[in-house]
Amino acid sequence: MNKTYLALLLAMTFGLTACGGSSSDDTPVETPDEVTDGSGGSDDGSSDGGNEEATIYGPYSTGSTSEPVAVYFDLDTQTQLTLTDEEAATDTAWDIGFKRTNVFLNTHQDTPVSLYFTGNNSDFYDDTGAPVSDLFLNATADSELDDYLAVTESDIPEAEAFSTDTETQVIGDTFYNYDFTTHVVTPNEDTYYIVFSDSNYTKFHVTDIVTEGRGIGEITLGVMHQSVLDGQTTFAEEVALTLDAVGCSDAVYVDFDLQQVVTQADGWDLTIPCADGAGEFALTIADDATVLRTDAQTYNGVDTEAAQYYGFSEETVSEYAMSTNNWYFYDSTSHLLYSQFGVYLIQAGDTTYKFQITSYYDEEGTSGAYSFRVDPVTGE
Repeated sequence: MNKTYLALLLAMTFGLTACGGSSSDDTPVETPDEVTDGSGGSDDGSSDGGNEEATIYGPYSTGSTSEPVAVYFDLDTQTQLTLTDEEAATDTAWDIGFKRTNVFLNTHQDTPVSLYFTGNNSDFYDDTGAPVSDLFLNATADSELDDYLAVTESDIPEAEAFSTDTETQVIGDTFYNYDFTTHVVTPNEDTYYIVFSDSNYTKFHVTDIVTEGRGIGEITLGVMHQSVLDGQTTFAEEVALTLDAVGCSDAVYVDFDLQQVVTQADGWDLTIPCADGAGEFALTIADDATVLRTDAQTYNGVDTEAAQYYGFSEETVSEYAMSTNNWYFYDSTSHLLYSQFGVYLIQAGDTTYKFQITSYYDEEGTSGAYSFRVDPVTGE
């Protein structure tokens, strides 16, 4: 394993974990950008809807790192809605949600809620894109109020400039290349995947693809297995595993522990769906498996004690529109998150709102407690 990479990864992760709650010792906890008096928040996070422009709502708690809780907010009524995650998955009333460091939009409305970053405070980053820490640490809700008030209807761009949250696949179509001119499919040999399944890790990549009509006839995987149950700490030598899907009538199933094709009834880890007598261009992991996309060099094995920090996920993951221009800066000295005080435009239904996060902490210094400004955009 690349030790330098892992050390950096662990340092950042442990730092972020430290943001998960208030201090448990006598060391004073700095609470950046505390909610000012006159906040629109109440004990239950609700609002009476009659607040003046730039009123700060919150703090709204999103739980702890170990027990996160989602907060769902309706921009129209400027109130928090009490919903379970299951209810929120189909509910169309909420517009924006918060869960620890993630800020996400409702994609279940007739027109998905979308977001645009105005680009204010671009000077918070230098020419290389690195954050200028002093600007983040010294900014306050009061010092950045003018940026918020300055946004008017004239700042609303064309609809195409707004982005919505999307879902993407870790493997998806990244295991092959398609030439739109020659219509030739070739394997993407430089992209590797590590699958965690049945307590073991398997690193693989695709080394050969033979097409059958519009599907896959044969596909060869380069498989490197790490049997944690047998005490292995590194991946074994690469083994070529060729899967034949020509004339298939059912999906092809692979057991990484055995490194061979099995049936659906067996403990399979990876499958290739079948359609019209050939494999589809899809590699799907088992429901109880997780996956990490990587390259050839980064990992020569998985440290089981640190694996939770590697970034393993389900095959389908969410990509949040706000992540493109994220709202916070992580200070590795204080282990706190500081708002960039970016002003975002949010389109929900027929209304465009301006939105600015003012704090991630409550008055006791507990993290995950969002405070923010939000108003319909008016004026010219």
